[in-house]
Amino acid sequence: MDAILAIDVGTTGAKAALVGRDGAILVSAFASYPTHTAAGGVVEQNPQDWWTAVCAALGELWRNAGKDVQVAAVILSGQMQDLIPLGDDDALGPALLYADSRGQEEAAAIERLVGVETLTAVTGNAQGAASVLAKWRWLATHEPQRLAKTRTILLGSHDYIAWRLCGVASADPTTAATTGLLDWRTRDWALDLLEQIGLDAGLLPALHPSGAPIGVVSAAAAQMTGLPAGTPVLQGVGDLGATTVGVGAAAPGVIYAYLGTSGWIAVSRSDAIPMPERGVFTICHPQPGLWIQVAPVLTAGGNLEWLRRALASPVGEPLDYAHLDRLAAQASPGSGGVLYLPYLNGERSPFSDPNARAGFLGVSAATTQADLVRAVMEGTAFAYRSLREALGVVERGALVLAGGGGKSPVWAQILADALAQPVQIAAAPGDAPARGAAIAAGRALGWYETLTPGEGFFPVQTVYTPIAANVRRCDRLYPVFAGLYPALRESFAALAQALNQGT
Repeated sequence: MDAILAIDVGTTGAKAALVGRDGAILVSAFASYPTHTAAGGVVEQNPQDWWTAVCAALGELWRNAGKDVQVAAVILSGQMQDLIPLGDDDALGPALLYADSRGQEEAAAIERLVGVETLTAVTGNAQGAASVLAKWRWLATHEPQRLAKTRTILLGSHDYIAWRLCGVASADPTTAATTGLLDWRTRDWALDLLEQIGLDAGLLPALHPSGAPIGVVSAAAAQMTGLPAGTPVLQGVGDLGATTVGVGAAAPGVIYAYLGTSGWIAVSRSDAIPMPERGVFTICHPQPGLWIQVAPVLTAGGNLEWLRRALASPVGEPLDYAHLDRLAAQASPGSGGVLYLPYLNGERSPFSDPNARAGFLGVSAATTQADLVRAVMEGTAFAYRSLREALGVVERGALVLAGGGGKSPVWAQILADALAQPVQIAAAPGDAPARGAAIAAGRALGWYETLTPGEGFFPVQTVYTPIAANVRRCDRLYPVFAGLYPALRESFAALAQALNQGT
């Protein structure tokens, strides 16, 4: 039986999946790795941890896979907007992740040098501290020795794994469009812009369309992964593009949401007008000639993960997600009057502010643990409502939801109530990126003519319908939520300045 091996290198871990011609996940395996954070906006992971996790996931995959499965090709998806300095033999130190915002001064310097209008005209997007432009300048200023040893800069976790598999450094247009390094009009590197900023375009990888063959699994990689040497490796696709395809939203006009550690609301479009002032990103679609417009939230499900760890006893394990669901279900809609701002790592849509932080408002002596859990879910759902407003979407048909957050029935119902629209949970919501990458590979192999082979490829497992009374309560609370960040903006900036002054 022919299958595609799709590997998704996400924020919390790597998933390896064998996907059949009908789009079904035959078998999958997962291995996690840590994220390292520090004051000043530092968010890092070690690329070697990605590789170790991929090898571990593949080891489990082969133990559970049928002996008659033949891997036709390997394709990857994963984090976008990373900065991964690659030396002669391996990555040089940790990767600066998409959420890393330490380059605030560098972002401001780039804006002064180039001008905001030029930046957005060329890249199609706002370029703040989390852009690779700022990260690259930060590296040049603060770690010039590491940059001097760099031979190539990779831009996504999946690109690093592809390099480990076949020795080729490459990037897909979807990932490249998130970085600030791509001219959105030509879908090629913005060479004039890079020269003006003083960045060496010679360090950038080759651009290939998703699904294009880039190499084959090397003998060394075969020994570590269990893949046959010589297996074709196809150009991957950033997680946004892979998820868009994987939930059946590749056709223009289809809107969906992703609720993982980070998250977004996105829609495919045949033409696009950049909207950086709304925090909307215009990204190259895996299908040439189309675009994805996306309003991203830096921390989505990561808010619940933070609370899960925060509520753990000093000697106990963090609460499991099923227990958090039960707690949230015990609290009434409105969380006993508690509102939560979900900006643990700053935010980039509908506003861009690396200094923004999370917080609870309305905590009283009557507030319970259940109220806090539900407030985190509701606050994140309100953030998604603000993302939908930023996109300018008025259609209130069913919204497809993918990502690990879709496993929570309580959270899915809260989203339906906060958005006042039905929420459809994609079957196996956490598998959407792997499934989408596999469909891109299948089209490249001639298995399918388009990225939407048929409705059977995108099953829905559950539909949550808004509850009228809850919708009315959300409609009353949302304006309060929406007014909190503007009221606190200066306080966030003052807090950041006070902390940065040291002791």
